[in-house]
Amino acid sequence: MNFDIFNLRPISSPRLDSVTLGRAVARIIKLTDGVDGESTASFSSLLDDFRSRLRDGLLKGKSFDECTNTPRREWLLLCLYLNDLGADESRAWLPPLDKNKAVSIMGEDPFTLKRHLRRLATQLYFTHYCPKRLPCLAWLCGMLELAWQSASEEKLDPISKVWSDHAQILFAIDAPDRVAEKWMPDLSVRKLADNFHIHEGGLFRERLFESLILNRLRKLSLGQNDPELNDLVISEKERKLNSGLCLGAAAVQILVNRSQRENASSMPGNWKEHVVTYACDPRIPNSSMQSRWWGWATSNEKEVAIRAIGELNMLQFIQLLEESLVGSRIQHQFPSRKRMLLKLFELGKIRDVRLVVTRRFYEKMDKKTRGLLLLNWVNSGSRGKDNADTSFICMKCTDDVYLIEATGSFGLRGFIGVDSFPINNFWNSEPKSYYDHEMRVNQFSCPIYQVHHAGNWVWDFVNKLRTRNIEWKGLS
Repeated sequence: MNFDIFNLRPISSPRLDSVTLGRAVARIIKLTDGVDGESTASFSSLLDDFRSRLRDGLLKGKSFDECTNTPRREWLLLCLYLNDLGADESRAWLPPLDKNKAVSIMGEDPFTLKRHLRRLATQLYFTHYCPKRLPCLAWLCGMLELAWQSASEEKLDPISKVWSDHAQILFAIDAPDRVAEKWMPDLSVRKLADNFHIHEGGLFRERLFESLILNRLRKLSLGQNDPELNDLVISEKERKLNSGLCLGAAAVQILVNRSQRENASSMPGNWKEHVVTYACDPRIPNSSMQSRWWGWATSNEKEVAIRAIGELNMLQFIQLLEESLVGSRIQHQFPSRKRMLLKLFELGKIRDVRLVVTRRFYEKMDKKTRGLLLLNWVNSGSRGKDNADTSFICMKCTDDVYLIEATGSFGLRGFIGVDSFPINNFWNSEPKSYYDHEMRVNQFSCPIYQVHHAGNWVWDFVNKLRTRNIEWKGLS
């Protein structure tokens, strides 16, 4: 595992200090002949004076052009935006660098852009790569791409040569994604960025990190599990992307869409739990959580995710069912009961699944799995046949059918319509406790009641549905 990929510094927004910027500009000037050299001290003073002139002029109602009408205007403006865009207090008064202002600084012809301005504009691009900071970003991409492609090779230093050779990638409108495609196993984000001489501490590196994670998800083999990548997504899931999505939500979106395109809308086994660990359970009733993690999803996309979580719940229940039957006098029921449950999923009959497990099982389950399965639990018995040793699975199916199955010698209960389901608001509730008798509805009160020991019981169950004009072909 390459641990270097984990050691990314958080986005920093403070203003570049004048000494650091002065040195950077001095190096730019030394590499070009468009501007005479300036000492760090004189540069700092010059920039401070220019900043004051612009700010004071704007407060007096002067236009941007009037305030910036001074020698070295273009160079000073690029330095000012480079230095000040990182600070909230500066952005509050600094006029947005839109296309018109950018054109007034760099001109409209990329082939005539002066070398020192081209270099400064490139540093500005890598440092403040964000449409909110640079409203002219799309225009700037095209400008720099053509400017570097047309640069005279004999006048390029080694860094500029890399930018010129890879201008189509570095200055594309989707540049971070393009650079991320150059990633290879065992290559860290830092090394990848260094290969292209992308400035440290800038927003471009941050976007590259995000693009690299998402690009790796796109390139995984269907169903492939990558523990290192999983850890990266989970640790950075809250990170906000330019798209407005959290990184975790964007990651889940990729897995859902790939499952739709490549696997008939069925999420592969190794990806199912990522729905929750990357984002949150799509069934959770909290509206703000839904908006944050699933606001991007259509009803069909969310259905793919809910089905994936439901199948995890189903597999967990089947394990509990087997444990309850093995060694008992009715253990012969297990194969047919398991087969029917899996067939319901295979036929696409199940839309949602909720588990209500024994308190003992709930308490021994780790916190991650509890959250993953949205587990409910059974309270101690309160009357009659109530006990704390039965786990239940509740299934919301197509055709407005609702089913309750349980471990042990439990008769399958069916209900037609949500109003006939025995527990109000069950499907929209946060995980909580229920009494055994709430699930163990009297057989004479159930629209459909099916025992598991009477002949071909699956056929009997299908026939009971048929009498209600519900046809589930392929189940029996």
